[in-house]
Amino acid sequence: MMPQSTLEPKRTASLTYDERVCSKCMGHRALCGIRPCPLVMRARALVDIDSAVHDLTLTGSSPPSVFVGDSGYPKVLVGPLVPPILGEQTAIMEQPDLWLDRSIDEIISFRFSLVRTKQLLPVDLAADPSRILAETQTMALSERPMDSEAILLKRPRFTSFISESTLPIGPSAPLDTFSLEDNPQVPRAVDRVTSDTDLRATTGIMDLFDDGIGQEHVTRLFSVGLVGVQKRRKLVPTKWSITAVDDIVGKQLHRQVLRLPWMNDFEVYSDYALGNRVILLFLPSAWQFEAMECWLSGSNPLPIIDYEWYGGRKNYASSVAGAYYATKLPALEQLVEKRKQAGVIVFMEIDPKIWVPLGVWRFRSIARRALLNPAQKFSTLDEAIQAVGGMLRSPLENWIETSKIMHEFQTQSKLTDFF
Repeated sequence: MMPQSTLEPKRTASLTYDERVCSKCMGHRALCGIRPCPLVMRARALVDIDSAVHDLTLTGSSPPSVFVGDSGYPKVLVGPLVPPILGEQTAIMEQPDLWLDRSIDEIISFRFSLVRTKQLLPVDLAADPSRILAETQTMALSERPMDSEAILLKRPRFTSFISESTLPIGPSAPLDTFSLEDNPQVPRAVDRVTSDTDLRATTGIMDLFDDGIGQEHVTRLFSVGLVGVQKRRKLVPTKWSITAVDDIVGKQLHRQVLRLPWMNDFEVYSDYALGNRVILLFLPSAWQFEAMECWLSGSNPLPIIDYEWYGGRKNYASSVAGAYYATKLPALEQLVEKRKQAGVIVFMEIDPKIWVPLGVWRFRSIARRALLNPAQKFSTLDEAIQAVGGMLRSPLENWIETSKIMHEFQTQSKLTDFF
């Protein structure tokens, strides 16, 4: 067991990554031809788990955090994430909203300090959990770190740890037994929703949001099968639950926005963190949404897009994927708060020179922080677009040519054209 202090990242030489393949490789397919993966080696260097975990007994304060895999569904690997650290300071490891001003190495150090314990379980076991799963679910209820003890079958080791949607994952080890050393601190709203076995999952998730429960906490409860009608409760892979919660809440807010009056001006918001620029352009129109993402690689990078019109999407946004839903939610939250309806275009730039896959939370958090700033307001689309172009590093014309909503907005006839 380690002393009650944080694991400090070690200094490492800078590494060069191939941005063309890292996001597809996920650290274990060797698509760049380099073995062992430099990102995995960096992980080992940043947090020396080998010296932190001396035997098969892992004692620590989980943030709390749980990971549910998706490989092999409907049987998946499930288990709590436990650092070899005791103390309340581990809470930061599961609070990405507080990471935007941290360095990437700090964030990696937080996450790689967490050992992913795992057992293979059927997803429908959530409705009638085994003892270990019941302990894991109890831990998921808590809003504070929980002291716990995990007995492992093997020493932790780094394998794949990168995902396009989830937080980075540290070393993993098969789990033999797991027990909690103290009682969870459960918010009243969480206790009410998870105890109501007749409440539908969608209603429960919205109730939790309305009561101010943090998004990571809501996602964790959904993932471990603590929300919904009892006989239908299932384990939900973590990367699915992240987008599912964004989408569930977004759809409910979308219905509210459709009843609101249009915004009067063009509004632009922007923020930058962790190698990612997020710009939100609000248009005085009926609801429509477009997310555009551009990797700043090559001399003339082109954005990829997904979009929806007034009635919303019926299928998954497969190009921009989780970042689509992660930025759509803050836009809808802003409109509901301002009691206005608008079209929204989100511009996302990613700098591959400092990129590390940290999960879609970063787009959601950067967008939310951008919307806390005063809006830049404009009376015409051209003025707003020029302001957006001044913040982008890639050619503005590429964004204009790619955008479906900008083209539609500029060419469609409006009732005011006939008066």
